[in-house]
Parts: sequence; structure tokens; C-alpha cells
Amino acid sequence: MMKKILLVAAHVAALVGLVAAFGFIRSERSALLCESFTIRVNHSDGAYFIDQAAIEQHLRKNGWSKLVGRPVDSVDMTRIERLIEEIPFVEDAEAFTDVHGNVRLDVEQRVPVLRIVNRYYESFYIDQNGRRMPTTTNSSVQVSVASGHISERLNKVDTIQTAVVRQLVELNNYLRDDEFLSALFVQFYVNADGEFELIPRVGQHTVLLGDLTELDEKFEKLLVLYREGFDEEAWRTYRLVNLKYKDQVICKK
Repeated sequence: MMKKILLVAAHVAALVGLVAAFGFIRSERSALLCESFTIRVNHSDGAYFIDQAAIEQHLRKNGWSKLVGRPVDSVDMTRIERLIEEIPFVEDAEAFTDVHGNVRLDVEQRVPVLRIVNRYYESFYIDQNGRRMPTTTNSSVQVSVASGHISERLNKVDTIQTAVVRQLVELNNYLRDDEFLSALFVQFYVNADGEFELIPRVGQHTVLLGDLTELDEKFEKLLVLYREGFDEEAWRTYRLVNLKYKDQVICKK
């Protein structure tokens, strides 16, 4: 019986000690001041859509003009993250602090994979998650470009609005999955009939796909043509390679 009482007393003492420790830690943290504030933007992909200065300006605009010297407990990390993620070039933001009061903000940029130039000569990107993002004069990236009869316009909504742009994203993703095709084609064109054309890096011709049905078959026909049907003269003289019809390739000079 005495052994049981001693065991319960030990548990109670441990619990009291734990509560006291938490109280001490909370007291210490409430007195902890922000010693430094560091912003790190990941520019590993070579693009500079957003930088430290722009992030600081956005924070100041939203009431976070000075963090150093403030109690760490008064710095709403979640609020700061959400504010930075409002910037259209930002994919993710994480804010945290260490035991010494140093606050750090890590920012990941969105990664564009396709640039759209619509029929009104407005330009915007599609990122790797299939969402629209604006272009900027601060930086440009080497991605495929789609132009022509594209009616979708850029607004504050980042979701794709038209079937044509969704299909362009599908086409771009298909080509990106093939090392040879992604190197060969970096320009897409939507013609007046709503058909998709590809402009290769080499040769004088345009490749007419038509719609996006049976892409595997269409590109297989094209590669056979390039390997077995095109000589040096053909690369210079043909102006159109039509793949839209089943089981045939039509070349026009």
C-alpha cells in the first residue's frame, strides 16, 4: 500500500515539475526579443521573380515594418506566411524562430513551365501546378511559348479559364516528358481553326497536330518521318508536316 502511495506521489511531483517547467519556458519566451529577421528566397532555378526587398516592402505595407526588438511572442508567424503567399510569384512561405530569438522566413518561388501570349498580346505564365501567374520585367525564364488564337485573359484568378489553355498545358506536359521532343519544340501556335501547330527548332516547317487525340501515334509518325523520310533537302524545302489524319503524313512545300 505504501509503495502504491509513493508511486502516486512521484507521478504527482513529476507532473507539478513539468507544469512549472512549461511555465518557466513560457515566461522566458514572453521576455524573448527578436534579435534578427532573415529572409531567404530560393533562386535555385535561376529565376528572380521575387527578392528580399520586395518581400520586406510587402510586409511593411501590411503593418510588419519592424520585427527586430519586438517580443517574439508578438510575431504572428502564420500571419506572415499567409501575407507572403499572397504575392503571385510565391509558392510557399515558412516563418520560424529559434531559441535565441532569430526569426527566419524561407520563401519558395512558383516555377513557370509555359508562357501564354494571347490574341490581345497579353502575356502570362502557367506554373508547374497548372495555375496562371503574371510575368514580370524583373526576370524571364526559358520556357515554351504558346501564341495565336488564344482568348484567355489574365486577371486576379490563377485558375485556367478556357479549354484551349488547358489543352496547351496538356500538350506542354506531354512534350516535357520526352527529352527529345521537349528539346525540339518550344513554340506552339493555335490557328484560326483552333488546331495546334508546333514550330521546331530546326528546319523550315511547321508541324500541324490538329487536336490532341492519339498523340503517341502522331509523334511516332513524325519521328519515323524525321529518321527515314527527311534528307538534308527536305529539312530546307518543306513548309508543313500535317499529322492530323490517321495513318498518314502529308508534307507540303
